[in-house]
Amino acid sequence: MCRMSTIQNEPFSVREEIPLELHMWWHDLGEDSRKIVTKALGGLIGLLKVKPRKDIIEALIPFWDPTHNVFRFADFELTPTLEEIAGYAGFDGNLRNQYPVAPRTVTPHKVLDLLSISRYIQDGNLAKGFCIFYFLYQRYENPCGFKAPDTGLTHSGNQYKWEARRGLAFIVAFLGILICPKKDGNVELGLVGIVDFMMKKVNGTIVHLILAEIYLALTLCREGGKFFEECNMLLQLWMEEHLCHCPGYLNCGMTGLECIEKHEKWVEGYEFPDGTEAWHAHLRSLTANKIKWTFGWLSVSEVIYMSTEVCFLLLMGLRNIQPYAPHRFLRQLG
Repeated sequence: MCRMSTIQNEPFSVREEIPLELHMWWHDLGEDSRKIVTKALGGLIGLLKVKPRKDIIEALIPFWDPTHNVFRFADFELTPTLEEIAGYAGFDGNLRNQYPVAPRTVTPHKVLDLLSISRYIQDGNLAKGFCIFYFLYQRYENPCGFKAPDTGLTHSGNQYKWEARRGLAFIVAFLGILICPKKDGNVELGLVGIVDFMMKKVNGTIVHLILAEIYLALTLCREGGKFFEECNMLLQLWMEEHLCHCPGYLNCGMTGLECIEKHEKWVEGYEFPDGTEAWHAHLRSLTANKIKWTFGWLSVSEVIYMSTEVCFLLLMGLRNIQPYAPHRFLRQLG
């Protein structure tokens, strides 16, 4: 009897749909909760307005070199950098003065405590290391959710305490859906520990974690993986903008938290390919004189390009550690 591998014939996929409920949740957040979210996520919240494109990501994967964590095109290399990711997030300034938030192990009981949910809540998913999106949504989306019965909230009826946890719950859901998505749509519990630390640490940043996860997702897909388990939309914006070649250097000025929202303006008028095959053919024909090397909005006075002992860095992601050797592509940063 012959058997066909279902994995081999599984179509490639990325996060293509942003749940309407996530939009509604952001829209319904109060001013105080929005300040908490913006402090942690910065301009990444602009991803809610981005339309994901699977064809760009799928076409990019064959060009990925997992040994050096770079895209190899005809006569040049290119890779997302810490400074570029920080720019999209609106975290301008010196990354050397920011504290890289590391993954944090949290037990199901600790997760419930951080979310102010009773430990008596029965949810078998927690023991498996994840929760579903609606586990967070049904308790913290509704502006009057602090009054809702049967949610297991330990601060039920106390709006002040509920609001204090509402921002945390939204950030966890946002990261789980758009930044570190799982194919089944579930949210990893480890994100709760990361977000809790981010909210307590003044200079905390997850820029390095995002970049490490993008590298890992590209490598896994290069090895045959069928789902891009990372922020495909950031990689999509990054590639589109590098393709918008223009003579000389165009200074767009500082963008702050609006970098992602202004992306459409910066790529306006550029004809992008449509479909994976068209994208792949276009990328095959790329040469160094056909891309924009340095983003006009990227203004950095110092570039992180090596450690004090070796010519590369180690970036700690959510699931593993990735090497980062930006001395290979400092041309991108001017």
